[in-house]
Amino acid sequence: MTDYNELKKVLIKALEEGKSPEEIIKPEDIPENLRPEFQRVLSDLAAVTSVSRQFGPYRSSGQIEEAVLKIVYAPELAVYKQGYDCMSDKVKNRCSWETIAERLLADSGRKLKKVLDMQGSGELFGIDNNGKALFKDKGVEPVIYGFDKEGRMLKIYDRNPEQMKQVERWANYYEVHEQVLKDGYELFPYSDLGFGFSDEMKQAEKHTKKRFVASENEKEWRASWLESGDKPDYNSATFYVAFKPRDKGGYLEVAGRQFHENRDDRIGAVRLLRV
Repeated sequence: MTDYNELKKVLIKALEEGKSPEEIIKPEDIPENLRPEFQRVLSDLAAVTSVSRQFGPYRSSGQIEEAVLKIVYAPELAVYKQGYDCMSDKVKNRCSWETIAERLLADSGRKLKKVLDMQGSGELFGIDNNGKALFKDKGVEPVIYGFDKEGRMLKIYDRNPEQMKQVERWANYYEVHEQVLKDGYELFPYSDLGFGFSDEMKQAEKHTKKRFVASENEKEWRASWLESGDKPDYNSATFYVAFKPRDKGGYLEVAGRQFHENRDDRIGAVRLLRV
């Protein structure tokens, strides 16, 4: 057994047949490279067996799969549920937690895996006016992008110093924007109102009680690109939100740069995912 899909098939088979997974798979059969939650699944046989009793022969495999995914990703879902519980009733009225969890687990957990691939496994911080749950890269440091000697894109979480040594050329707005979309995320929107701060950015700060973007020590300039269109030309402005340090604290400011000024290791992306 080498990957998630293989383990998932075994668990679904056990549930469909009303068996405990320990009857058809042993913990020692799980290689070390599999994700830690797989080990947790096998150690929580009582929960799996309990779920299996809820499903009769007429239940769809999709429903069974969702039940399995809820167990596999129970620790991660619990963390996001805590984020949801901290929201105001006004925000929570836009979408229930049950609906968010259902969306995360749909299509074999495709959206959940997108969240888990974000910096720090992402964080749930709000719900937009259309009832979509809002997830962002966790923390205040933006994800930064560059290219190595071979021209391959490097995506650096938490300013990993070893990875940063490999960067030959930092990515500009267009290159970051293209990669963010390719990965299935979006940049936070720019607003024409409120000094450029969008509702999504305001929700993030209110929920996390941290600056939208900053350096961890709050002594260095940092910035994140904001949505500025697909292909800005040479003379057009691209927008970003920047943390500007001061002797005591610092402040955020939304500003613009001309396209040819857009290579800077301090400008990265706090990515957004709507679920």
